[in-house]
Amino acid sequence: MDNYASIESQLGEAVCEIEDTEEMFWLKESDDYDSLVSYGNKLAQQYRFKEAINAYRKAELIKSTDPMLYVRMGGSYLTLFLFDDAIVCYEKSLALGLNIKNVAYSIGVYHYLQKDYVKASEFFTKVLPSNDEMTIAVIYWNALSCLRAGIPDSLLQTYNKDMKVGHHKSYETAVKVMLSELSVDDAICIVESSSNDLDYVVSIYGIAVYCESIGEREKSVSLYDKLLTRKSVWPCVSYLAAYNDLNNTANM
Repeated sequence: MDNYASIESQLGEAVCEIEDTEEMFWLKESDDYDSLVSYGNKLAQQYRFKEAINAYRKAELIKSTDPMLYVRMGGSYLTLFLFDDAIVCYEKSLALGLNIKNVAYSIGVYHYLQKDYVKASEFFTKVLPSNDEMTIAVIYWNALSCLRAGIPDSLLQTYNKDMKVGHHKSYETAVKVMLSELSVDDAICIVESSSNDLDYVVSIYGIAVYCESIGEREKSVSLYDKLLTRKSVWPCVSYLAAYNDLNNTANM
């Protein structure tokens, strides 16, 4: 975590102690559009989302017609739970001609974090058809949305073991639990023995929401607690969702 901003510095009031690299210093010194966007991207890679937004805003003053600028800016706002700003950016990207398939996943995440699970499902579904790596992520998030909303899930049964999920096996593990192809305890054992922080957080969040849906509240909360110790990947969507769930429990 030495080279990444802490969650406390981005969602709280802690000081961000991460500094620019030499490359970032020179990008910041430039005042052209591409340099400012690149600087914002590198800040975001360091989890410095507050500063990334400032860089993107400076770029916007030079050119406000690039839909991808608003996707990047929207992602930074969403990571900081600045929902109103995030959706304005995503809507701006669409107004500038971006295909809905290219931003539907992000808008689905926006609605999920806002606890509008029906809307979340609607947008996750718009991502498809896609490659298997993206499809398994969509199946996962749509399944969690449907569990939370109590609505039928039209995508879960489309999973098959021959899908080439690549580096998205962590989504697949949780999906298998939801399909009863893997028991909760076996899945947790697999995840705890072999996963890096990112894979752990993705799998365990899906399993935790599933446990919650079948009334295993105590196990679900225990999984949340373990998941949230993996702070090295705090900006990933599953971590943010767990953090959001536990800090805004009214609609869980």
